[in-house]
Amino acid sequence: MLINSHRVFDNHNKLLLELFKHGVSSVQPKNFLKKFLKVTKNKVIIFNGNKKKEYSSFKNVMPICIGKASVDMGKTALSILKKSQKNILEGIIVVNQENFSTVSGFKCFKSGHPVPNKNGLIAAKYLEKKLNVLDDDSLILLFLSGGGSSLLPYPSADISLEEKIQINKFLLACGANIKEINTVRKHLSKIKGGNFLKMSYPARVHTFILSDVIGDDLSSIASGPTVPDNTSFKDVKKILQKYKIWDKTPPAVINHINRGIYDNKLETPKKNSYLFNKVENTLVGSNSFCLQNVNQMCKSKKLFSKIWKTNVEGDVIYLARKFVNDIKKEKLKKPVILISGGESTVKIKGNGKGGRNQEFALHFIKYANKYLPKLEFTLLSVGTDGRDGPTNAAGAIVNHKSLSFINKSTCFKLENELNNNNSYEVLKKINSLVIIEGTNTNVADLQIIMIN
Repeated sequence: MLINSHRVFDNHNKLLLELFKHGVSSVQPKNFLKKFLKVTKNKVIIFNGNKKKEYSSFKNVMPICIGKASVDMGKTALSILKKSQKNILEGIIVVNQENFSTVSGFKCFKSGHPVPNKNGLIAAKYLEKKLNVLDDDSLILLFLSGGGSSLLPYPSADISLEEKIQINKFLLACGANIKEINTVRKHLSKIKGGNFLKMSYPARVHTFILSDVIGDDLSSIASGPTVPDNTSFKDVKKILQKYKIWDKTPPAVINHINRGIYDNKLETPKKNSYLFNKVENTLVGSNSFCLQNVNQMCKSKKLFSKIWKTNVEGDVIYLARKFVNDIKKEKLKKPVILISGGESTVKIKGNGKGGRNQEFALHFIKYANKYLPKLEFTLLSVGTDGRDGPTNAAGAIVNHKSLSFINKSTCFKLENELNNNNSYEVLKKINSLVIIEGTNTNVADLQIIMIN
């Protein structure tokens, strides 16, 4: 793990980064999957809280891993499945470039994220081919994690991959939240929004879901390939119109959406569909679970801490101001560590380089300087997947001195750079980027604030 940060605040930085590392470790598949999946010679047993699901009447079992945590999920799942005397079919792994590695027993695909690419389409067609030959003597163990929507694109027949990529870019840039983005993705896909089950039927499917979505809506995580979809083509049109994308949408996509509004056969599977008689879905990890583990580590170190905000979402400018205002309102016993998590959005106006965590950090120091000029703090804002936007940084670590570093030590005018979405270059100049490798997991973002 490579960290760039102000030397004078090394002790605070090290503490917050240690807390982050512990939180991420708690939601890595190698550290939690064995709690949910057990195998005997003739059974596969899945635990979900106090509930237990057993599978025994099958001949073949096929592990499929889609998302940023796929490599760890595949390795861990196969180590468990090797105890079975059932026929273990070659599995499939579809993962992003940062987390890619080959795994014995799997056909592995390196795919595109956050923008889909041709490798993802090749993986989707390969998956379809393998699923189509399975029968009701087969059990599919599907391991889903964040990023699955982009990593496994399979556009509807009348839409090209290039057209779907174009819509995806518009959605990522407009400030739409992940649920809105995935509503659109589901209705332009052959796999998402429950459509995976059209390929896998009549095989049984049990899905293990690692959530990167705020509120853990299973239908939104990786765009819910095995979950009933309660959104519609009408919703898609409203979202594209809301963010002023509709008029820029390729004609083929517009035609597909308009057809879907009036032709129910094109709609995604709903909860009353026969397809869902063959599937079970289990949530195995989430942002809230990660926050709890960070808080527990604080307690073990005898640090005063609390889970401050959960399900954080919204524009980074609004959130940074709200965080500062809420700190101002609270009567805090100091020192204190405030732990928050969620996933913010950025409306892209410029052509700079950055990510939502980096922008949040810079907006936070700006508002803290304005409304709480005497506040002494260190803030860590990072993506648990190790990547913040289209950069090599996971996020940023800043403190109450950072704004003066920017003003005195750089040629940047902060407001201009924020308007240009150029947070990466500003943070790079003051050595405040957090740069790590891919983490093999993804449960959205963490914000940890130490107030002295």
